Amino acid sequence: MLNEEFSAWCFKLQQVTQLQRWRSLLVLVGDKAWTNQHIEVSIKAFLSEQTAKVMQPKQGLIYGDIDDVFLSSQLSAVNRKTFHQYLGTEQQLVFFRLAEHIQKQAESNISEIETETESEFDVDAFAALSGTIVSGGVLVLLISANQLQHVQKNNYFFQRFMQQLTREHCYVIKQSDTLLPDLNAVLKTAVPKTGTSNAQAVAEFGGINSLPYGCITQEQVSAVKVMLKVLSGHRDRPLVLTADRGRGKSTALALAACQMLKNAQQPLKILISAPSKQALAIFFQQVAQHLPEAIVNGASVEHANGSINFYPIDTLLKDKPIASIIMVDEAAAIPVYLLQKLLSTYHRLIFASTMHGYEGAGRGFSIKFRQVLQRTMPNWRNMHINEAIRWASDDPLEQFVFDSCLLNAQLPNVDKTCQLKANTNLTDDTALEVTQLSVEDLLEDETLLQAVFSVLVTAHYQTSPSDLKLLLNNSAISLFVLKRENSVVGVAMLMQEGLVGETLVDKVLENKRRLRDQFLPQSLLMHCGVKTSFNYSYQRVMRIAVHPDLQCLGLGRYFLNAIEQHSLMKDTDFIGASFAGNATLVRFWQRSGYCIARIGFNKDKASGEHSCLVTKALTPRASNLQHVFNEQFYQQFNYWLTDEFKYMPAQLVWQLLNSNAAIKTSRLAAEVSLSVNDFTSGQRQLSSCIYALHQWLLKHTTEVYDSNVLPLIARILQKNSIESVCEQYGFTGKKSLNQHIINYISSH
Repeated sequence: MLNEEFSAWCFKLQQVTQLQRWRSLLVLVGDKAWTNQHIEVSIKAFLSEQTAKVMQPKQGLIYGDIDDVFLSSQLSAVNRKTFHQYLGTEQQLVFFRLAEHIQKQAESNISEIETETESEFDVDAFAALSGTIVSGGVLVLLISANQLQHVQKNNYFFQRFMQQLTREHCYVIKQSDTLLPDLNAVLKTAVPKTGTSNAQAVAEFGGINSLPYGCITQEQVSAVKVMLKVLSGHRDRPLVLTADRGRGKSTALALAACQMLKNAQQPLKILISAPSKQALAIFFQQVAQHLPEAIVNGASVEHANGSINFYPIDTLLKDKPIASIIMVDEAAAIPVYLLQKLLSTYHRLIFASTMHGYEGAGRGFSIKFRQVLQRTMPNWRNMHINEAIRWASDDPLEQFVFDSCLLNAQLPNVDKTCQLKANTNLTDDTALEVTQLSVEDLLEDETLLQAVFSVLVTAHYQTSPSDLKLLLNNSAISLFVLKRENSVVGVAMLMQEGLVGETLVDKVLENKRRLRDQFLPQSLLMHCGVKTSFNYSYQRVMRIAVHPDLQCLGLGRYFLNAIEQHSLMKDTDFIGASFAGNATLVRFWQRSGYCIARIGFNKDKASGEHSCLVTKALTPRASNLQHVFNEQFYQQFNYWLTDEFKYMPAQLVWQLLNSNAAIKTSRLAAEVSLSVNDFTSGQRQLSSCIYALHQWLLKHTTEVYDSNVLPLIARILQKNSIESVCEQYGFTGKKSLNQHIINYISSH
């Protein structure tokens, strides 16, 4: 295949994409020498000045193992650790090469397979970087023939991915091909998309903008108006602005900031945060364009009426600078607990985010953070931008990424008139069915796959496209679905673990190795000191989800019980789970018969919650072991409350202690009860009775929950200072706090 032919073909492809305001996906399959030739031609064709329409230098990215010779001022190298920094940027050309290493060889003993492999396709990066490409741009996927042969045999995710490439306007060129894909027919039918909407007219800077504020779509205008209202209207009414990538969300933020400064009656301090400074490149470019009288210096803007400054989220929360309004872009990539802290610090806030999972946390933002807002600031507002700006609404690359990664999988509808009541005896409900699905079942039924995945992602707030790859490719995973009237209403993913040979266990003990897909036994060994943990078999519940419209009706426990029965038939010793713990989740697992094995000392970076490890013994020998490490946990937990868990949420402390069997069966000594009575009657001070109060409170945590107990837990069990407890729970001082403690104990 001659370079001249490929160059001419690239020029035709660019003609099509520019006429239609599309973006293209080009797949090159061949050896490295062949692909390198085509990379060189692609750079010249797609980044040449002759094809440039935008009045700015063309940009491009290279992901994966690419020769340095291709790097230039126009192309930047990115990898798995750095690709997040380019979210929010605009690129004309992205090369994406699959990793060379497919899988390491298994050892002779199948129980000692080392599963630490390098992912052959980082689909999270692929999906994210596709969203940076502007109309007329191209994403070039580079695959070797050996890789293609391997994935066709063993990689079910990539099999499905390649099948998606058979659709129209996706172009696959193999080294063995004698002809290039025919573009003549596409060119003949291509109709220039100009002037049919304001967005299309001005997107390439070639039309006249007829909308106010410098907006390109009417939705942008509405978004700017709502953002201006956040500044001028009532306090504590934050705005959540969401959009799919390419809808002009960051530009709308910038235009709103410009209007705020232009119309300010007094000096304004606008602060903006994001996961990285690079993510705000478009924001500051738009400010510079639409506010020419301002001085833009990197990530700061000085204007006669005020300023705009970038603050990393941790610095913002630590320094708490004075601000007229706070803007947060790409908020889904910031841990929910940090966003929650902003709510308690500032009164005028705008949270903007992409909502199709590119950042790996979109579900957390859309589900968990909205729950926080509803609870703390019920007057919050929400707005979603639908119309695409960077490309046409029928863009084939966007549709391909959405479909191949199931980023647009919709929850199945459930008949709400047939919803189960809370008091339904689920064991008598013959409409419920629990079945195990194979990968083949999912690949043969796309509708089923979409229903399963859409329910599954509601269980976790860090869902990303790689979750779909994990579901289809990992042979150690079992998939169960709960159906009611033939609709998928629950999904669970389980990982088979345990029964690993002594050789690898010794290496784990010596800190020479960490085993993938062995989370439960490895954690019990390393953190709980269970030396025999790998001698047992486990099923780890990686995800379990019930359709949001059918939650809190007992379906989760019914589903979990059915899965346990299946695990019993496979002679599994333990079933368990690890999750970011809060009181509600811990209560669910405890009520399902699971015991606490471990609570992580450090908070999860995404959720801000402690990780919880729970297990349930399914065999007699497992029951003996579980009793040992569960008893050990509670023996140490009382000590940890004043150290590692000093600032654990008091409600979670209550829930953890609520199922302590040893405390439930214990009796308070007579002298303890006497000291408690002395305190409540005013005969003695709290400090002189603190041990007795501690013992009384521990015993009391096994009774019915009353939220008024939380200050007692924080002060007596966790030994938090009087000042911090008063501040957290709204007491005026030591006297009112002590009176609350007396009143509570007296009433219980």
